[in-house]
Amino acid sequence: MNDATQQKTDNNASRLTRYLKIQLIFWGCYFLINLLFVGVWGYYNHASLMIFFLLSLLLGFASHGLRKLYHRYAQNMSALRLGLQLLWLLPVTALSVQTLLHGLIYLSLQVVGPSDNIQPVSAGGFIGYSMNTGIMLLLWSILYLFHREFKQRRETEIAHWRDQAKLRDMELQFLRSQINSHFLFNSLNNLRSLILEDPHAARKGLSDLATLLRGLLQTDNKMTVSLREELDWVQGYLALESLQFEQRLSYEFQIDETLLNEKIPPLLLQTLVENAIKHGIARRRSGGHIDIIARRASPLQWQLLITNPAAELPAEHSGNSVGLANTRARLAVAFGNRASFDLSLGVSVTARVDLPLDHIPSTK
Repeated sequence: MNDATQQKTDNNASRLTRYLKIQLIFWGCYFLINLLFVGVWGYYNHASLMIFFLLSLLLGFASHGLRKLYHRYAQNMSALRLGLQLLWLLPVTALSVQTLLHGLIYLSLQVVGPSDNIQPVSAGGFIGYSMNTGIMLLLWSILYLFHREFKQRRETEIAHWRDQAKLRDMELQFLRSQINSHFLFNSLNNLRSLILEDPHAARKGLSDLATLLRGLLQTDNKMTVSLREELDWVQGYLALESLQFEQRLSYEFQIDETLLNEKIPPLLLQTLVENAIKHGIARRRSGGHIDIIARRASPLQWQLLITNPAAELPAEHSGNSVGLANTRARLAVAFGNRASFDLSLGVSVTARVDLPLDHIPSTK
């Protein structure tokens, strides 16, 4: 027996045990309430004790039979149709229970002889007892159906959120694979152009690229990484790009060191820097400067700012724009509505990412 089958068997056994306990508690309480009433009215004796015990036992079997019928025929019924079925089924069950109870009482009297403690029951009394039994069965049915409905809604909700979690994970893996391939192809293209011009620089670039890819593989299953790790990758990436742009590319980091352990989706900062170079620096004759800033924005949020000069030259091609197209999606997958992305265009271009603070310093 495998683990899944064993777990299913254990769950079924646990549910059955819980159901039997509830049955015992419900009909046991009914038995005790009946004894309390006959004691208050002064009719308590061994005969009444036995009659109410038999009645509670028969009701337990009857309710269990109703449960069996529900599971076999009525689980997919609408509430209206189920109610119509109960309108005739509960009275018939109550009459059957009382008929069986009185039949057992009659047989016992035939065996042990007449008893002064047991009086004949009139037709009106029999109907009254049947109505009382029907009310108890109705109460049990309502409680059971409400429990089933609540349980089904809870299981549906759990299944929904489990599916949502799987979907978010699949979406994150898809977006990450797109960005990783985009970054890899761009880096290889840059290094290819350097092989003939500067073999030493190309070897150094390949070493930097190997370091970056090693980091990517180590974080492949992570939804977020620390800002410290992301900055290490970005510095390696800028070193690779500097081989191609030489003096046309300069950059500066302004990082609040208290934010180094804050979380960010892998390669998100690198993607924004890549777009600053591709759509800004690369489209200027003299290149330009990139500022990379990490700062606190409020007690609950921090910001990433990537600023570069606007382009002077028209784009040679539209590109696939995978990076910026996925930035908001990746932030939503990782942080929901607690993170946002904005791009401001003007003389300079600023990409701003607002992120939640996970490491909030205590105030004394």
